[in-house]
Amino acid sequence: MKIRWLACGMLIAFGLGCSEPNSSVTRSTEDDQFEVTLKAAKNHLKPGEALPILVTVESLAGQLAQTTAGTITFVTNQGSVSPSRLDFTLLGRDDSLSTGVTTTYTQWVTFTLGSRPDEGRQAEVHALFRDLDTTLKIRIVEE
Repeated sequence: MKIRWLACGMLIAFGLGCSEPNSSVTRSTEDDQFEVTLKAAKNHLKPGEALPILVTVESLAGQLAQTTAGTITFVTNQGSVSPSRLDFTLLGRDDSLSTGVTTTYTQWVTFTLGSRPDEGRQAEVHALFRDLDTTLKIRIVEE
């Protein structure tokens, strides 16, 4: 009976430790002013494959009073991201160029897994914005 419980406990621990990474991840800045979302169609790649990632920055405070410019820089542990940075502007309501409410910025980037990934079964794409590191984890599968 003890062996049965031990085996059951090991299966549960193994299942929890091998969970699939999410294909979408959202994080907020410490001041809760902005939210960054990285969203991909899948969460796994074979070596050499490319994965489009939708990047969204949203003002959580609604339309800003003043125009705000920002930069998101991308870093990865396996492969490359193109473009490696996004520069964006959210127009504020006090801006003379403002023609409507702009609270979000959306753009595509492409992550390409190297043809010979380093040891490990996971790639990570980090989107760095202000004090925020939003990380999308991608499982590497055999060819």
